Amino acid sequence: MPAVKFRYEDHVAIITIDNPPINLFGDDVFDGINEALDSVEKSDARAVLFDAAGDHFGCGVNVRTAFVGKDSVAARPMLVNGIETMQRVERLPLPTISAVQGYCFAAALELVLRTDITIAAQSSTFAQVEQAIGATTFLGGAYLLAERCGSAIAKQICYTGDFYAADQFLKWNIINQVVEDEALFSTSFELAERIAKGPTKAHAATKKMIRQQIDHGVRGADDILLDVGLPVFDTEDMKAGVNTLDQKGSKTFRDLVEFKNR
Repeated sequence: MPAVKFRYEDHVAIITIDNPPINLFGDDVFDGINEALDSVEKSDARAVLFDAAGDHFGCGVNVRTAFVGKDSVAARPMLVNGIETMQRVERLPLPTISAVQGYCFAAALELVLRTDITIAAQSSTFAQVEQAIGATTFLGGAYLLAERCGSAIAKQICYTGDFYAADQFLKWNIINQVVEDEALFSTSFELAERIAKGPTKAHAATKKMIRQQIDHGVRGADDILLDVGLPVFDTEDMKAGVNTLDQKGSKTFRDLVEFKNR
């Protein structure tokens, strides 16, 4: 059975980690994500939702197959595959959402940190557990956390390997929303569906500008603003939005605009 499943619903691509019993990551999962992203790129998807089957979103890399008996040379190919997969998720020019239940540890958390928005079940638990085996965060977890919650908290999470409740990660601005367990998928899908109905090309520009600011600061984002932003003027979606506002007025136009990703 494939370790990753893909389905498509109402312009939302749903990529599901399904590697029982606890969704351990390895080349099978990384390759499955890449195959799903290939399908996304060929489809007319306008948002991507990452979720997982079973009780847990993911409990990290499969240590037995990834690390046992391996030195740095032997471990490199799998880590390169993992890093390239994570970067591909991050660079995807579509809004990405992750829906997290149960344990979300190490590599699974690093995948979540590469997505744009994270919704977590109330009972979910987060951790970077690598220190327990004398390892570091090989797929970027340390600095991805620091990007969201600052260096001091990121160091605490990584140095201790402690487990943290969803509410704590919410307070630290690492995730976006916590919901009742039974509402996780419906809430996440409804948000993905809502975003998918928006101006997809404008969202891609917004995503690129935010990434530029994170990497290069406000001045760096200013440097690409016109190159990235001005082409949005030529999209049918922006023309439709502007014309509808002009014709219908600011109080009623929002429900009348239909964006088509053109």
